[in-house]
Amino acid sequence: MFLHLGNGVSVRTKDVIAIHDYALFQKGSGSEFLAHEKTAGRLENTLPLEIRQDEEAKKSLIITPEKTYLSAISPWTLKRRSQMVYDTMDNDKETAAVDAAEITME
Repeated sequence: MFLHLGNGVSVRTKDVIAIHDYALFQKGSGSEFLAHEKTAGRLENTLPLEIRQDEEAKKSLIITPEKTYLSAISPWTLKRRSQMVYDTMDNDKETAAVDAAEITME
């Protein structure tokens, strides 16, 4: 399954290592991490061009093995979306188990 980060960018949910609030990365060692990712060419800004430079528009930082993404979508919304994928998968497994049990009982 995929997690939509905004502006037409999606990542595989299984590739997401962490979702953080962008504000945590504006100062100190967090800003060093962002500078390192940018220098390495791994930082991808998913915000629309017209607000790309607006620091207040950046809400979340998504870390994957290949890239680090900036998103205008809040980390809580992204977390909820990613959990919905797994909740749906769990429900499908439970439904399949119930269906299998009903078939064997008949």
